[in-house]
Amino acid sequence: MQGLYKLPGAAAGRFNDLREQRRQAFSEHADYLGAVSYEWLDGRGRGLANRLLRRMRGTARPVDAVEVFAISEAALRESLASEAGRLRWREVAGCCSGGFDTARSFILMGRPIRLLEGENSGQNVLWFGNGLGHLSQAEFVRHYTTCHGPLVAGHAEVIGLRSYLQVPAQQSELCDSLRELGLGQSKPPAVFAQLIVGAPPLSLSMFRIRRAANREIKADEQRHIDFASSMLLLSSKADLNVTK
Repeated sequence: MQGLYKLPGAAAGRFNDLREQRRQAFSEHADYLGAVSYEWLDGRGRGLANRLLRRMRGTARPVDAVEVFAISEAALRESLASEAGRLRWREVAGCCSGGFDTARSFILMGRPIRLLEGENSGQNVLWFGNGLGHLSQAEFVRHYTTCHGPLVAGHAEVIGLRSYLQVPAQQSELCDSLRELGLGQSKPPAVFAQLIVGAPPLSLSMFRIRRAANREIKADEQRHIDFASSMLLLSSKADLNVTK
């Protein structure tokens, strides 16, 4: 995935044009790039909610947009091995070619971990997480993927969680190759997660269970997550998907 920031002073209308241009480019060149699927996600229509949530959770300012793409690793390596393929990546996904801030944007790549697969209707929540200072990145990723994720997924029914995907930042070699082509240069967060959340069950008994579950989740978060260096984004509906 690539987290994108607009260049300072970029007009909203121009940003909307770029969104459609990049969707079309990935659609046209999907086979050549090895892209299996592509999503564009941003916070359109969620500005106030995102500001309130950021303040409530104490998180950093989120990215302006996120590109989430599933890539065939073999096809990616093949495209990066040729000058024509590298040029195509630069043209299609490079920050400069899209008018984004290369220095602040970032790219994260890893093998996805599907903790829960269900309905796609609901609030789309994007999370970019970093660990507390006493943890190495490897320690935080290990805890987040093997302990925290299963803990949250285990309470899915009572908290209204419908889908949960994690992607740890693990494939630095491929990310470095893509950065050389003009994709986001900033250091990525340790983990990226995409969650779909709906309305939880409404009953007094479930409210008590949900309150206990949220306390357990929050206690685990406080022991491992550095919220000040993490980001949370409520995304608009992903209506610009490209899937092979």
